[in-house]
Amino acid sequence: MFEDYPEVMKKNVGSRLPSFSKVQSELIKGSLDFIGINHYYSLYVNDRPLETGVRDYNTDMSVDSRGSRTDPP
Repeated sequence: MFEDYPEVMKKNVGSRLPSFSKVQSELIKGSLDFIGINHYYSLYVNDRPLETGVRDYNTDMSVDSRGSRTDPP
């Protein structure tokens, strides 16, 4: 939709993020015509700064999550 990943995503995910060729970037620019959203459950989240240790899908989000306000983070 915007030709490239958001800067924060590139910063957090780094070299694990696949890159787009110039042709692919041009193909996706402005190509969004439908968004479907399925909502199954909600989570409470708090900001959690990224650490330099193990990086994966969950830590890239840079949040602590929990099911209710009273659950420990």
